[in-house]
Amino acid sequence: MVSIVTWLWQGKRAYLPEHVNVLARMFKRTLSIPHQLICITDTTDGFSDDVEVMQTPESAKWLTGFKSPEGEGFPSCYRRLWMFSDDAKCLGKQVLLVDIDMVVLRDAAHLFKQRASFVGWRPRSRWGEPDRVGGGIYLLRTGAHTEVYEDFCGYRSIQEAREAGFRGSDQAWLSYKLQGCAVWPHDCGIVSQHEISRDDGRACIVQYNGNVKPWAAKGWPATHWRME
Repeated sequence: MVSIVTWLWQGKRAYLPEHVNVLARMFKRTLSIPHQLICITDTTDGFSDDVEVMQTPESAKWLTGFKSPEGEGFPSCYRRLWMFSDDAKCLGKQVLLVDIDMVVLRDAAHLFKQRASFVGWRPRSRWGEPDRVGGGIYLLRTGAHTEVYEDFCGYRSIQEAREAGFRGSDQAWLSYKLQGCAVWPHDCGIVSQHEISRDDGRACIVQYNGNVKPWAAKGWPATHWRME
């Protein structure tokens, strides 16, 4: 069994347990391999039976106080660096880290076939930095690359990644530490909502980077973002 892991906390953007419930149901409808969806969260109320709830580990809480260098309007996701700690082995041998705000269109089992200990996602735009990978979806063999967690020492590390040209919060640090890592090919089926205007059958997961979220979007995404 593989683990799909997402994080929920109170922050700049209003994510709710019901959004996690829909995410779990979309994977349950489409994913053809045995899996569990784990939500690491500060709250335990409001989740469906499709979600395995895990309270934020003590060894992740020290990461919650660091602000994003991008400014007040951007989320701070440093707590997710805990995924690279040795403690994260409790999640299972192989985990797919996902953002809550994504739409699952069809079977994503092929994403788990990569053999590398870490596999990142890079949108077609490449964000202007060839080694930058997203913080919202990646495949990780737990216990690998513990240096991403162990070497992080707060604002000094944040500045170090920024001076190296990497943007974002947790994704800047993990991109900086994992330069040259394996990435899924562009035709793997993961796309940003900025890269797709209709469901043409090629995408399996749509990433909703930015302020527009799938539960507020109109049109074809709503046919997939549902509990049924």
